[in-house]
Amino acid sequence: MTTSRGPLLVAVSGPDGAGKSSLVGRVATLLRERGLTVVSLHCYGCFLCRRFPVPPRVRDEAEPGGDGWARRATDPERRGSRLRRAHAFLDAGELAARITVAGLRARRHARGGEAVVLTDRGPLDGLVKFHLPAGSAAASVFRRIADRYALTLLVETGPDTLRGRGWEEIAGPPTVWWARYRSWSRRLPRIARLDGERAPSLVAAAALDRIVDEIRERAGARERARDEARPRRRHVVVSIYDDAENPAYRGGGALVIGKVAHRLAEDFRVTVVTAGRSGGTEERNGIRYVRLPVCRVGPRAGQLLFLTLLPLVARRIRHDLWLESFTPPFSTSFLPLTTAAPVVGIDQGRSAEALWRRYHIPFFLVERLGLRCYRHIVVMNPADGSVVRRLSPRADVQVIANGVEQRLLDETGLGAGQFILFLGRIDTWVKGLDLLLDAYERAAPPLQLLLAGSGTPAEERRLAALVAAHTHGPEPRIHWVGYAEEERKCQLLRDCAFLVMPSRHETFGLVALEGMSYGKPVLHFDLPALRWMRDGGDVAAPPFDVAAFGDRMSELATDAALRRRLGRRSGLAAQHYTWDEMTGRYLALAHRLLDTPASPRRPRKRGASWLMTR
Repeated sequence: MTTSRGPLLVAVSGPDGAGKSSLVGRVATLLRERGLTVVSLHCYGCFLCRRFPVPPRVRDEAEPGGDGWARRATDPERRGSRLRRAHAFLDAGELAARITVAGLRARRHARGGEAVVLTDRGPLDGLVKFHLPAGSAAASVFRRIADRYALTLLVETGPDTLRGRGWEEIAGPPTVWWARYRSWSRRLPRIARLDGERAPSLVAAAALDRIVDEIRERAGARERARDEARPRRRHVVVSIYDDAENPAYRGGGALVIGKVAHRLAEDFRVTVVTAGRSGGTEERNGIRYVRLPVCRVGPRAGQLLFLTLLPLVARRIRHDLWLESFTPPFSTSFLPLTTAAPVVGIDQGRSAEALWRRYHIPFFLVERLGLRCYRHIVVMNPADGSVVRRLSPRADVQVIANGVEQRLLDETGLGAGQFILFLGRIDTWVKGLDLLLDAYERAAPPLQLLLAGSGTPAEERRLAALVAAHTHGPEPRIHWVGYAEEERKCQLLRDCAFLVMPSRHETFGLVALEGMSYGKPVLHFDLPALRWMRDGGDVAAPPFDVAAFGDRMSELATDAALRRRLGRRSGLAAQHYTWDEMTGRYLALAHRLLDTPASPRRPRKRGASWLMTR
């Protein structure tokens, strides 16, 4: 069936005694009640057939059957007499002309809506009437007309019914005609059989259902054709182990990827592959989320399992571009080796060097090997950009910082605050919480210390033990308040005097930027990855110098004027880091990789290193 907006052409076929004309009238009435434009066409035979009360009995010489009704259909060489063939061509030509005119009328009256042309005779009736050999030219003409019909309803009645209506006296034995109808109906497309022995209302209802189904299918075909005609939305997949619903992490990386995914969804079809306790997919805000069931095995084993499954998932999900947020402990998953599409590595958690210092396991060897597979890498700060360029000289390395929600700077609140705040994931060694508690106990600043965040059960137990060890006297000055939801987090940032970030390893420090947007100074160790804050209201202590960190903490806690001056600089600096700017750079990168024609790959030479084949 075609997908054009032309009228739906439906024929009601069968012997004359089957009640075709009355069925056309009933169906036309039912269709009009549904608001459709209907043109009924009674087109039995050509003008010769209509002129003579009884159609001329034409048979060839030596044709078996003295009554002239039976023809020899088994002889492939017989084409019928010239008069029979001329009559067939005339009949077919008039049928084609009449349905063409009826289609124009229906189109004009419908005015863009659905229209149906119903005929009480179709090409099937013509083929049965003349019963020409299948390979004849006249039969081919009728078949071409049959292709124009969307549906042919064949009303089947028993021989006894036709005999009761006087059929045999006019046309001959009904069994002969029904044999012809069944033979030709198997050769034509889109034939639907109706039980003509049922009550007329039931036959009309069955015919209506068939026509309505055809209209719906035709509308669906038009919609599919429109979808295929539209430019295909290219598919971008973003993968990250961390997720906002993962209680063991819920770090800044998940927030960043969420912002990036929503910005990419403006121009692309986006899928986010992440970890979960149970597998499955869901659609949220126009983005498809695929969760890999790896969290049940624990946080550390879940990360390794996620890295193992990621190449397999990349081979199953068709994509045009893949953005991979690196996952500890190896960071990279060698994903570019498993897909022909461009892969962009996002360095939000490359921590192999830090894990080497902590566990003395050379994760960094795998990481360095994997980085050489990537041709496009995004880092959060210039210091990491220099390291990655050295490890992967052929990669296009871009520095795209994180962003923050922009807010007006409250001048009246600058320098104020009731406590010192640590906000982030609970990971004692990486986040330097042991160093923070030692510095706080040694310096004993006048403000209390609040720790807000959550982590794995083991890390939370470790922190609880540390807090208990550093708590003295009846009035505790160190409080761990657990995970802070968005509203609670904003309240803590507004009410704190300043933030502390004693991390041993960071890639950007999104929490620091959030605190700066509230006009709060940030105290941190002078790590290369955190030097983007320099002269932005931050206070840097020598790396891992607990005494110096404690001295700076006391100085900020006792000097409100210093906090006010640094807080103003922090608030102004944060205004240069917007989500719109950051996500816009990811969108521009995706367009550059997908809109530029890819250069053909060079064939791999035998014995060549696999590191140099991409």
